[in-house]
Parts: sequence; C-alpha cells; structure tokens
Amino acid sequence: MFNTTGFLSKDVTDPKTSIGQYVRANFPNMKPLQAEYKALAGDLVIDSMGANASNVGTAVDLIVRLILEPDETPMSALILYPFHATYHQVVHELASLVGRSGDRELAARAAWALALCVSAHRAGAAWAPLVPDLVHSGDFTVDAMLQQADDAAVSELVALRELSEERLIPNLTGPFSLGPTFDLSKLGSARRIAAEADLIADGLLIDIKTTLAPKNKVGLRPDVLKPNNVYQLLGYALLDYSNQYNIDRLGIFSARYGMLTEWPLEGVTSLMSGGKFDFPAARQEVWDIMQQDAA
Repeated sequence: MFNTTGFLSKDVTDPKTSIGQYVRANFPNMKPLQAEYKALAGDLVIDSMGANASNVGTAVDLIVRLILEPDETPMSALILYPFHATYHQVVHELASLVGRSGDRELAARAAWALALCVSAHRAGAAWAPLVPDLVHSGDFTVDAMLQQADDAAVSELVALRELSEERLIPNLTGPFSLGPTFDLSKLGSARRIAAEADLIADGLLIDIKTTLAPKNKVGLRPDVLKPNNVYQLLGYALLDYSNQYNIDRLGIFSARYGMLTEWPLEGVTSLMSGGKFDFPAARQEVWDIMQQDAA
C-alpha cells in the first residue's frame, strides 16, 4: 500500500511514508555529504529581519523564476482560482512587476503578494484566508496586494534578490524548467502526490532554501545541510520516471548565505547508497510503489 501525506515535501520528512522509508533505506550514508557541505559552507550574509519565514521562502523562489522568465507567470500563483479572470489579471500584473520593474521595493512587494497567493492555495482558505477574503469581497486588486508587505519583508526580499542575482543567476544556463512537476505529480487523474520543484537548469535540479542555520557555541550561524534537503531533491529525481528533465546534477542554493552547491546525481547516489546505484531501476521501483492503493 502506498502510504503518503499527499505531499512529497512532507513525505520525505516522515519515515512512515512509502517515499520517506524508501529514501532512508536506499540512501543511508548522509554524513559524508554533510561533511563536504560543511567544508564549503559560507557565513551568513542576510539574517532574518522579522518577516514571515515561510512567505519569504516562497517569495524568493518566485523572484528567481521571474528573473529567469519574466513573462511566465508561475502556475502556483494562478491555481487558487483557475477560472477567475480578475484574479488572473491581478496575478499577471504582480508577476510582471516582479520580473520587469526597475523599482526593487515595488518588485519585492509584488513578490510578497504573489507568495501570499501561493500560500493560500497550499494551506487552504481556513489557514490562509487573506487572499480568498479579498477575492470574495471584490477587493483583490494590485494596489491592495502591494500593501500587504511590511518594511521587514521588503528589506529582506530586496537583499535576497540582490544576492541571488550576484551568486545564483550568473551560474545558471538554460533550458529552464520553472516549478517543474513530474509524471505522477502533474495535475490530472493520474496524479498520486503533490510535488513541484523550484527549478531545473540544463539538467541541474535546484532547491532554493532561505532557512537559517542554528547558532553555534560562539553565536554564529554557519550553514548546514539537513538530511531532508537531500531527500527532497532525490525524491523529485525519482519521480521523473520518464526522464523528461534529464536530471544529472542536484543543487541547493542557500539564499541567505549566497551559496550554490551542486553534485553529480550519480556521485550523490553512489556515496549515499554505499556503492554503484541503479537510478533508472529505482525510478521503476518508486513508480510501482505509487501504483498501489494509497493509505
């Protein structure tokens, strides 16, 4: 039986789920990769300024996507109301501000607003009622959404954007797949799990993280690699059953540290499995597991 929470991001954190169990059983050797990451890790560049951490993370993901493809409004921001013309018009205008405005503060406000739309879809109206309430009252406008970001949110997003433009964007080459979904996570009757990665750039699967590392004994926050960060990347790669994206490298961009770390997929799987790893066979195994009735 396929045991799932319904979301890959949650499954990889839970060893009781089928995918959570699979990645732990097949890739148990995490410490060598963590040691390698620690040796390369840089110092914290952009600390939290008090803005909601989850919305900051979503907004930075959207900013990077719209820098790379300024005319491609992320579907994750549109999907909340798939047939609502006014909602779509406002979201498209916000996306255009993020991707094309030369006013950094205005672009940051627009990114925050888009992130609120994404969060409303992911969390549901009961937990994120702001956007649904504005839509239902007829008050969902560009101006209303631009007012949602406080000074801390704007300052963080401006700084994080500048660091991404300096240390991430120049290292990426196309073709790009932004917000890619996979064979069994695409919308439709065959969908078995919700899984949307941040981006794939010419075979490099990247997760953008804005989390802060814990303080060490001297009060600093050197960056660390958490197992779930790696499991999530491996989970996405395993879900690419048809090899649509030709993923050959895994990467993490630690946005607050301005650090892009990447590894060959074959090297990661061999290191973590303890020997040569047959990734196509593993994709088939995961595919077969996901065809079972869901718990």
